[in-house]
Amino acid sequence: MNYIINEKTLFLEEQKNELIIEELDNQYVDNVTNIKKVLENSCIYYGSTLKGRIKGSKNYIKSYYKIPIIISEKYHLIFFYLKDNDNKVYWFNFKLIKDYQQINKMIKIEFINGYHKLINTSYTVFNNQILKCSRLLVIYTSR
Repeated sequence: MNYIINEKTLFLEEQKNELIIEELDNQYVDNVTNIKKVLENSCIYYGSTLKGRIKGSKNYIKSYYKIPIIISEKYHLIFFYLKDNDNKVYWFNFKLIKDYQQINKMIKIEFINGYHKLINTSYTVFNNQILKCSRLLVIYTSR
């Protein structure tokens, strides 16, 4: 699959050997491609490398752990990494998250299209990633 992250991409989820890509109005499942390949191809498509995007984000927000990245400057596509307690790996589109709340020991994420995703992680971990994205967006747009 040669998927390119776009304005409709809600999130990418990888578990075991399966990649799930959720869009505003579509879902793709792939048993061959991994998240890193999709991120790399998308960054190159929009004019940089994944390594370059990570380096840029580190420079902007002076953080070095679980760095959010700007996939596309033009479309303000900022994605952030999260690994949940079930060892699923996610990359979420910051721009399309409408709300999130803690339910028991999980986080319920609501996207702008009404889609909900329940993930097994703490509120603190998720909220910290949201705050990093907010900081990255503010710093980037003010330069």
